Amino acid sequence: MAEFTMTASNATGKGKPDPSFSSAGDAGTAIAKYGKENVTDATLGVLKDENGDFLAMPTVDKIYRELPANELMDYAPIPGLKDFLDAAIESAFRGHQPKNTYTGAVATPGGTGGVHHMIFNYVEKGQKFVIPNWHWGPYREIAEENGREWEIYQMFDENNNFSRENLKNAVLKLLETQDSVMTIFNTPAHNPSGYTMTNEDWEDIMNFYRECAKRPGKKIIILWDMAYTDYAGDPDEVREFLKYFDDLPENILLAVAYSMSKSYLIYGMRSGALIGVSSSKEVADEFANVNTFSNRATWSNGSRGAQRLLANIKADPQLEAQIDKERAQFSEMLTNRAKIFVKEAAEVGLHILPYEAGFFITVPAKDSAVLADKLAHQNIFVIPLKDGIRLAMSAVPTSKVPGLAGKIKAVFAGHEV
Repeated sequence: MAEFTMTASNATGKGKPDPSFSSAGDAGTAIAKYGKENVTDATLGVLKDENGDFLAMPTVDKIYRELPANELMDYAPIPGLKDFLDAAIESAFRGHQPKNTYTGAVATPGGTGGVHHMIFNYVEKGQKFVIPNWHWGPYREIAEENGREWEIYQMFDENNNFSRENLKNAVLKLLETQDSVMTIFNTPAHNPSGYTMTNEDWEDIMNFYRECAKRPGKKIIILWDMAYTDYAGDPDEVREFLKYFDDLPENILLAVAYSMSKSYLIYGMRSGALIGVSSSKEVADEFANVNTFSNRATWSNGSRGAQRLLANIKADPQLEAQIDKERAQFSEMLTNRAKIFVKEAAEVGLHILPYEAGFFITVPAKDSAVLADKLAHQNIFVIPLKDGIRLAMSAVPTSKVPGLAGKIKAVFAGHEV
């Protein structure tokens, strides 16, 4: 007998617990029971200090608390404050905006809002976009919510190298049946692997896309989810690849999901921007118009306080320099944590996905939920993915990293991929 439901058919069966926040809740329960010092919480992608406490940038905190009430609480314009959008574009590109292109932008609630709009406005209903097998789960959830689908390619080959051929094959497959194909790239410091695509990766892929764009009637859309870019290394070096987007043909659109969550450690303030880059002013203007409409139709206005925060920071070079200094210190701390884990993983024979930078390291594993449960019994909390477990090194104090790879390896028998 069918279970009774009051929902519309498209909503029936939704509502499974989010694995990240469920595991984080379990970690919180364990901390309350056993004490913070006896629990390793490697669940959420939140940067914590060496005591395991929430970490904020002192200068960001000070600027925000000094904003007047109207800048904190009044409405922001539906597309976002103009000086915020200018600041977001500047923050995203840092002088590396592709040459001979125009931009259009709207404010969004973090990078997630930008991903939502791109899936809704640039993928036909019932059609697919391209993502790797290792990806951020909400890409799929946003697609399901909006009646879109996805095509998976294997991100790494048997030698743990980024598989450009698998990506190309996935795109070519869709171009046989779709006039428009969007690919999402989360790089540098990919979630969940920590991989950063090389300039060689990008040069080859962009040459491929330019060839695809020569096909009559075809449109190529590239969504750059840059969430962790500011913790991936030298700001200029990690943006060098943008030169391959110079002089785009009109039928290739670059979209950038820019987020303040990680860059300024203001996750809960939900602030970001969706930026469109095109060689056509008409396409860039269209981008701003259709996504402004979607803003109004989805969440209406964004957080004015967070928008004003970024605008004020970018308007004051001294403030920006101080924040860059604080971020660099935090990034060094994160890098040190990851180096310890990667080194010890190699020593104990624990296979991990190729890590370059960022908040996360992932261990490929079968029966990942079972493995995560075994670790939880040792008060080590991780996120179970479909084919592995993800550790947020951002949240683990450096003192708790030594020995962590060995502890995972000790319960790993039977979970080898």
